[in-house]
Amino acid sequence: MPRFFRKITFFLLSIASYLLLASPLYAQTRKWSDLENRFTTKCTESLNGVEFATLQGIECIFANIMSIIVPLAGLASFVTLIIGGFQYLTSGGDPKQTQKASSIITGAIIGLAATMGIWFIFRLLQTITGTDFLQFRIPQQP
Repeated sequence: MPRFFRKITFFLLSIASYLLLASPLYAQTRKWSDLENRFTTKCTESLNGVEFATLQGIECIFANIMSIIVPLAGLASFVTLIIGGFQYLTSGGDPKQTQKASSIITGAIIGLAATMGIWFIFRLLQTITGTDFLQFRIPQQP
């Protein structure tokens, strides 16, 4: 019975530390004005003191989405590694369960390597050609 209480205590301390160390998360991480300074286009226009989004605002939304996708891919592979490791530990020597857990871990590592490889290739192409393939731009009329 003491082993059970140690597990429960560890679980509760883990949850408490996670909740105490968590930081707030917002849907849009940057202000529109910061994005407007980063891009050559304006994300909003003002008419009679009322701001509204323009078609070029899609660029700002795309930039925010891209800044969220990359950390989510890393988090997903980390969670998949944890799940595979947990399944491997709890397989109890069963060859079928061990093989399943091993394939989950292998898939997570391959996914992480593919994500990092694609990012590296895009950065390499940017260095060689000078074109940033990770930036979404809508052409403007002169």
